[in-house]
Amino acid sequence: MQIGWLIASILLSAALIVLFVFAAHQNQQLICKGIVVEHAHADTHPKFISGNDILKIIRTFHPEGKPLHQIDLHAIEQELQQNPWMQHVTLFFDTHGKLHVRYAQKTPMLLVYTKNGTSFYLDTQGHKIPVSDRYQPDVPVVTGWFSSDYLHDSVLNQRLMQIGLLLMNDSFWNAQVQQIDIQPDGRMLMIPTVGPVIQLGNAERFDLQCRVLQAFYQQVLLKGYMQVYDTVDVSVPSQIMAIRKSAPADARVRLMQLADQVTDSQQLQVAMLPEKDQKSVFIHHTQKPLVP
Repeated sequence: MQIGWLIASILLSAALIVLFVFAAHQNQQLICKGIVVEHAHADTHPKFISGNDILKIIRTFHPEGKPLHQIDLHAIEQELQQNPWMQHVTLFFDTHGKLHVRYAQKTPMLLVYTKNGTSFYLDTQGHKIPVSDRYQPDVPVVTGWFSSDYLHDSVLNQRLMQIGLLLMNDSFWNAQVQQIDIQPDGRMLMIPTVGPVIQLGNAERFDLQCRVLQAFYQQVLLKGYMQVYDTVDVSVPSQIMAIRKSAPADARVRLMQLADQVTDSQQLQVAMLPEKDQKSVFIHHTQKPLVP
């Protein structure tokens, strides 16, 4: 019985070796019979890199009609990845000898203008990618970016990436914000489509600032006060200060600190505390509106 199992195992191994050799021989004889290009996200129409752009690059390697084992897929992939708009690309052959190319382009979030006159996009990975004459996506604009050798460039890049991701994924702020302006000291102003300019400070807690601002929009501005204020200051995420359009430049505003820190789970409420002697107003947010 043991001898029988041993003979069967040897015959099976030999058969597998023959099949592998035959398959390898067949693969060497198989030639590339065409190229199929497809975007990785079928519901997204590529605006910056078209299928024809991909084909032009691949055909410089003359793969069609060539045996598959002579086609260097790694070299083709490296060439395609040189395109600054390319996020990732995958190449493979099917059993019929067709070369399949599946790719995805980078997604721009913000259009950035630097102080030295250059411009670029920031994508969802925080990469700087060039503008294109082919297509101009409708994304918020960033102005005042320092030159590329600025000391805090990487920090600024990370903060703008967080801002861009939130604006892209939040329908309310995506429709509301049209520009972010970087001040010489690094602080940021957010310029909405309508309503007062918003002072963000260094925007370290942009997510919390947006939650507070949304409560302010819904409970104050959208109830007939949209044209009342020049500026809304959320530099400190635990407080809001709104300045009336008629307020003097040197107006002193009474600041009040929160008794408790606002957590992400709290429902924000807005209470308006007008100053008696100044034409300005401080907006305090907490779970329960304060009574001045």
